[in-house]
Amino acid sequence: MSERREPSELPEIGFKAALLVFAAGQSLLPESSVTPWFILAILIYLCTNLLFYLLRKESLRPAIAVLSIGVVIASYPDFPMMILLLPAHLFELSSVVAGKRGVASFLLMLIPLALIPRDLMFLYLLIAAVALIYFMVLNRYGSKLRGQRSELERMRGELERLHVKLQENNEFLRQSEYTVKLEERNRLSQDIHDNIGHAMTSALIQMEAAKRLIRTDPDKSSLLLDNAIHISKEGIESIRFDLKRMKPPTEQMGVNRMKLFVDEFSAKHPIRTAFSYEGNIDFITPIHWRIIQENTKEALTNTMKYAEATAVSIHVQVLPTLIKATVADNGRGHTKIVKGIGIVGMEERTAAVGGKIIVDGSRGFSVTTLMPYTP
Repeated sequence: MSERREPSELPEIGFKAALLVFAAGQSLLPESSVTPWFILAILIYLCTNLLFYLLRKESLRPAIAVLSIGVVIASYPDFPMMILLLPAHLFELSSVVAGKRGVASFLLMLIPLALIPRDLMFLYLLIAAVALIYFMVLNRYGSKLRGQRSELERMRGELERLHVKLQENNEFLRQSEYTVKLEERNRLSQDIHDNIGHAMTSALIQMEAAKRLIRTDPDKSSLLLDNAIHISKEGIESIRFDLKRMKPPTEQMGVNRMKLFVDEFSAKHPIRTAFSYEGNIDFITPIHWRIIQENTKEALTNTMKYAEATAVSIHVQVLPTLIKATVADNGRGHTKIVKGIGIVGMEERTAAVGGKIIVDGSRGFSVTTLMPYTP
């Protein structure tokens, strides 16, 4: 895996390159001439600086920084302006050796002043001050960026951990659901065996006995048949009771399906969605629930496409003779409603049970479904 480049390296290289261009330009004044020694010094200087950033071993960086300083000092007698490159390298050496970036680094930059001619002192001090400020700001920026990168890595790791945990929880839920189904099947099988199975077996035995006694003892045979009929009726009633107990109420199925649909919509879209109901929901038949859910789905689709809403409410109300379902959002609405395929489909769907659709765009956008029912 390749190492990442530090965020401050490129600006550091740019600053050194600017200093080099400035120093080289000052050395190549009209009265000066380009000598092979000058070109060699520049090339060696460039090579040592490139090595500093190309080599990733921290143990070699101090030696390379010292080598760069040595190249600058060696070039100073012939090219005095090269001494202006020292501040950046002294700051760099202080950072990689002692990790100090501040007053100590600036004091280290001042050491070469004893060797610098008086006419270069002001320029040298100016470049040293600029280098100190530049690298301090750059260091602070790099520290923040490294902190943000570390926090991003931590959050990425936390996200991966939560993802794994979510997968484990989903697997646990699937296993739990499967276990509950198995337990329910086992309980139902046991109930059938203990109650209905025994009853049917007893009735069958008595009917077999009645068949044998129908000619020799009609009265006894009739009594046995009556008992078998009674046991069979009890068995049938037991089956009906178990089935009725297992089957959820119609209104519970409709409400739960609407809640599930609303939850799925809220999870997929950035719109706050609320569902409420009032009245005797038992009067809403499965066909009514199907129309309500399909009309709600179409209305929410229109909300997503055109309304630019942040919240939508779904309210189902059972009135004395009408079932009223309203989907309303807080979007921009329209004073003029153009009936497209969606609204026409809602009208046709509702008209099949004698109902009607009311669409209003004056305050947001709302679709009201009205359907008659017989109490």
